[in-house]
Amino acid sequence: MRRNLGFGLVALAALSFAGVTWFAWKGAMGLVGLVLVVVSFAAYIGSSFLLDRDTRKPLDTVAKVVFTIVGILALLRHPIDANGTPLPLYEALWIYVQEVDPTTFVMWGLAAMAIKFVGVISSAFAWHMLLRGQGVQYPFWSKIMTAFLIGRFIGTFLPSTIGLDGYTLYEAGKYSNQWARVVTAKALEKFIGVTGLFLGMVITLPFGYPVIVDVTTHLGAPDSAPMLAAAIFAVAGGISAVVVVGLVWPIVLVHVMQAVEAVAGKLPMGDRVGGRVVNVLRGFTGAVGAYKGKVGVLMLALLGKFVTHFTTAVVYFFTALAIGVVGAKFWPIVFGSTIQILATLLSPTIAGEGAREAFQALLLSKQLNGVAPAVLSGALGFIAAEAATLWGGVFLWVRTPDWRPAYALVDGKQVDYAWITDDDEGFDAEKLAAIRAGHRPDAE
Repeated sequence: MRRNLGFGLVALAALSFAGVTWFAWKGAMGLVGLVLVVVSFAAYIGSSFLLDRDTRKPLDTVAKVVFTIVGILALLRHPIDANGTPLPLYEALWIYVQEVDPTTFVMWGLAAMAIKFVGVISSAFAWHMLLRGQGVQYPFWSKIMTAFLIGRFIGTFLPSTIGLDGYTLYEAGKYSNQWARVVTAKALEKFIGVTGLFLGMVITLPFGYPVIVDVTTHLGAPDSAPMLAAAIFAVAGGISAVVVVGLVWPIVLVHVMQAVEAVAGKLPMGDRVGGRVVNVLRGFTGAVGAYKGKVGVLMLALLGKFVTHFTTAVVYFFTALAIGVVGAKFWPIVFGSTIQILATLLSPTIAGEGAREAFQALLLSKQLNGVAPAVLSGALGFIAAEAATLWGGVFLWVRTPDWRPAYALVDGKQVDYAWITDDDEGFDAEKLAAIRAGHRPDAE
């Protein structure tokens, strides 16, 4: 009965989304289309509680692919004003592209790729520091950096960040045989990485306030700009503060967990919601606890992740210059792009496709002189990021089974690689997920 109801909800989601597809093709995603999107999402999410994991997994993949395709379709066929004439976005983009100066495009496009590569190096450095904090040390350029490039290459063809996160974790554990340590480092890296993005929002918020005014004005509520800015500061600043305090004084979070559990027990549904909050905090404090007395290492890792996300936001400023946006302002574009990056990370599309461009248009169309250049700069930002690191496939090609790092130190001693066998199957995302589940920092 439960399984049948789950498939019934999947059928309802598919039928509703068929209607969404029709409206998207017509370029008429009005109120009815949005209601169908909500119905489709609600039905599909409901089905996830009724179907087992093995059944949901292929359905999730299909749903993500379909949503990505239809989302891009809706975006490209959406009518926009082009000098007083309504045109589908894809036509407006074609007209705009033909006016871009090739020299300007190449010069600033290369600058976008260069700044993105700086961010990748910074992210690899943060991972390097977290591993060192666990007593695991590898050569930075020949091992850590190349693993990052391979991970980004794999991640181009896999959903979410499973390629980058999975591959860097796989190599760190394979050559050190210290899975508990590297899983702990990876768990903490995720918390620190998100915090780096939120710190970027907080720092650029004062300079990016005009973006908030533009968005609220476009939505017909210009007076709500101060409230929205305060909400962004509260959320981004609050999360950043919690993580920074947790990194420096993890005992504070232990007391917070106890308070959450006490309050949650007295509220309707509080046990469930509070339990999730406590589990997140417990995972974070468990990971931080493994770095006792190494605050400097943690702060360097946090700095590295901040630089990573900040430079990613700067990429969109350079892509705006590449397509000839006149009067592009650095700080508003960088601030708007930090919001777009977060929305892209949370979107249910493959590699954020469609969502990235849609949010860039919503946030920065006025700053970038129109919807078409905003969408184009968003798409080019993704292309520039991939082009800067796609050659990681070369390193993957030369990673033969007998390849070993120049050195792998655990607590200062070289390992002997005795556990690596000739029949090693290589990177396996599912096997890695099982290893991570068995070595959670809060498992004890």
